[in-house]
Amino acid sequence: MTRNKKHLQKIMKRKRLQKQPPADLSVIETERVFQVELPQEGMRVDRFVLERTPWMSRTKATIAFDEERVLKNDQPVAPGKKLRTGDIVKLILPPPHEDITEMERIPYDIVYEDDVMFVVSKPPHLIVHPTGGYRYTTLLNALHLKFHGTDVFPRLVNRIDKETSGLIICGKTGKMTGKLGKALEDKEVVKDYLALVEGVVEKDHQFIDLPIGKDEEADVSMLRRVDPNGQHASTEVWVVERFKRFSLVRCRLHTGRMHQIRVHMKAIGHPLVCDHHYGVRDDLLESDLRDPPPPPTRIESPYGFREGDSEADVTERIRAADTLMRHEYEALGKGERVPRGEDDALILGRCALHSHYLKLTHPGTKEELELTAPLPWDMQSAIDKIRAAGA
Repeated sequence: MTRNKKHLQKIMKRKRLQKQPPADLSVIETERVFQVELPQEGMRVDRFVLERTPWMSRTKATIAFDEERVLKNDQPVAPGKKLRTGDIVKLILPPPHEDITEMERIPYDIVYEDDVMFVVSKPPHLIVHPTGGYRYTTLLNALHLKFHGTDVFPRLVNRIDKETSGLIICGKTGKMTGKLGKALEDKEVVKDYLALVEGVVEKDHQFIDLPIGKDEEADVSMLRRVDPNGQHASTEVWVVERFKRFSLVRCRLHTGRMHQIRVHMKAIGHPLVCDHHYGVRDDLLESDLRDPPPPPTRIESPYGFREGDSEADVTERIRAADTLMRHEYEALGKGERVPRGEDDALILGRCALHSHYLKLTHPGTKEELELTAPLPWDMQSAIDKIRAAGA
């Protein structure tokens, strides 16, 4: 497929999404109903369903078909059945496994808002939109709950990883979301991140221009690596502060590849602190600030399949790990000591990355917006302790 054709398809998809009234994600759904239109004539039912439920994996879709929870014109249908214009496809949803009251307690800060858009700063340990094992306890669900009963259906313009904290742009209308998305695609939005990385970064300022592709050898499908045949990726890096064994850096994205900062910093020998996939340690501990420090510790990743695992097993394992890390984060925030063994304790337990700064021209008012989110307490506390220990 040519690059021009791909670009045209993106534009057409964005226009279709702008026309579609979004579902209210603050309401617990029991079913989804779709009508087949002329462009979907001849499409397989399973593909049709997956395109309209991005949070659903192929495995979960297969289970839905096996349990006869996918109906065509009120009758159970096989996944390979072809559709005709006018067909009604119904997906019956299972009850949520999550504690849906958590949706009301999800924390976030609104740092800018007007009639057509807003920008939020999210804490770490929070999924931004429904996906995998999280359908209701995400940032987007919480935002829908905030605007429930109004004509606003928030849409995310950019996304950040679960453990990454900081700024996310949101549209209040489909039209504005499309304009903001185009500005992002056209590289008209400046996005800077603060990252605590391993080792002392020597260059005060540098560009990392290394192509990124999918890591075909990894057990986890989402992981990326530097790949000569991958997509062009460029990250600009400034050193903010150097310590004895760590550095605080500011990273500006000139492209938006998945895990770009994490992959690029690893590639130059300075992976992010507590990066569970690309780093050298899962936790930053009190003992890591001693002289000499012990070897960094790694645990088995909850991601990926073990022998005999089902997708449900992996999902449950990830949720359990997420819950534990969130509880430890909350305990640290209350000033509690989180022990690790008999004589050690946790300082930081998540990937040390924070979406710190955004600069963009408002598509409606043409006003230049510059927005910042200060370092969250967990990263700031870790940096303060590193500085005080001379580590």
